[in-house]
Amino acid sequence: MKAQIANPFIQGAVQVFQHEVGVKLNRKDLKKKTSPVPSLPVSIIIGVTGPVKGQVVYSMDRDFAYNVAKAMLPGKLPAEIKKMTNSAVSEIANMITGKASIELAGENALISITPPAVFTGTGFSMDFLSIPTVSISFISEIGVLEINIALSEE
Repeated sequence: MKAQIANPFIQGAVQVFQHEVGVKLNRKDLKKKTSPVPSLPVSIIIGVTGPVKGQVVYSMDRDFAYNVAKAMLPGKLPAEIKKMTNSAVSEIANMITGKASIELAGENALISITPPAVFTGTGFSMDFLSIPTVSISFISEIGVLEINIALSEE
């Protein structure tokens, strides 16, 4: 995968987390994988179609997800925040993927993204596309975020 495909996701994540969550993400790790299988227990999967196609899988632990929801829902009680956690992390993933898709599409192309699907826990099994993946880890004051970008150009 070319750097120009991964860079909009890196920039989008940093910008969205700073603006929406008030958290600074620092890039920790970048590695290549054979598929976008997540390594943390909360995962948001978004499909991408157009000039680039594939999947983007965001992965985090439960505390990270809860802290994202807490920042996005100020003034809510802990029980309400817990109920809204999946929705909050889905929206963050949607924002990042949307920003990246606009940049990747340029002026003449159209990139579509699927609604986010959230999976939590460790007791399930999924088959992911077998496509070269760039996995980027970010560290922050609320924990680790992993973004697995499995996109190819048409």
